[in-house]
Amino acid sequence: MFSSKFLQKNPSVQERWYRSKFQKIFGHKLKILFLWHLHRKLNKNFRVVDKAINHAIDTTVFEYRRIDENLFPATKQLFNIGLFFLLAERDVQALKADAFAHPNKTKRNIALRTLLLTIYEWDMSKVTGRRMQFIYEVTGLSDTSKSAVVMALKELKKARKDIESQLSETRHNTIAHREADALRQYEIITNLEITQFAPALTKFYYASDILLNALTTALIEISTTKSLFQQVVHQQKNA
Repeated sequence: MFSSKFLQKNPSVQERWYRSKFQKIFGHKLKILFLWHLHRKLNKNFRVVDKAINHAIDTTVFEYRRIDENLFPATKQLFNIGLFFLLAERDVQALKADAFAHPNKTKRNIALRTLLLTIYEWDMSKVTGRRMQFIYEVTGLSDTSKSAVVMALKELKKARKDIESQLSETRHNTIAHREADALRQYEIITNLEITQFAPALTKFYYASDILLNALTTALIEISTTKSLFQQVVHQQKNA
C-alpha cells in the first residue's frame, strides 16, 4: 500500500514513479516484443525486395554474358557497373532486418557490424571513374542522364564517407578483431547501437536508391538502336 505522504505528492511526481516502476518490471519484455514485431515486418519486406534484386541480378548476368564487347564495349561496362552495384545492394538488404531489429542482442550486434562493414568497403569508384567517362563519350548519353548518374555517384560517395568516418575505430577493433585490449574491444561492441548510425544509414539508403534509378535510366538509353550504332561506329574508327 502507498503511504499517505506519497498520495499527497503532486500527480506528476506520482506519474513519474509509476513509469519508473513499469519500466523496471516490463521494459525489457516490451522491448523484446517490439523488436520481434519489427523484425518480422522487416523480414516480410525483405522477401519482396530480395526477390526483385535477385531477378535483376539474374537478368543482368544473362544480358551481360550475351553482349559482344568488341561491338558494344560501353554497354558491357555499364552492365558491369550495374551488377557490381546490385551484388552489394543485395548484401545490404539481407542484413537490414537483423541489424535493426533482431530480438537477440548478440545476433543484432553482429548483423549491425557486418552491415556497416559492407557499406564501409563498398566503393563504387572501383568500377566507375574512367569507365563512366568512356561510356559518356562512346554512347552519346544525354546530358540529363549523365548529370543524374554523376550526382547520384557523388551522393553515394558522400553518404559512404559519413559512415566510414564514424566506423573506422569500430571496424578496426571489433569487426576485424585487431584490438589487443580485449576489454576495450568488449566495450566498443557492447555500446554499439543502430541509433548511432541511423542518420548516416538513412542518407546512404536514399543515395543508393537514387543511383539505382539513374543507372537504370542510363542503361535503357544506351540500349537504344542509336546508342548501339554509335558504339559500333566508334569501334570501327578505332580498329
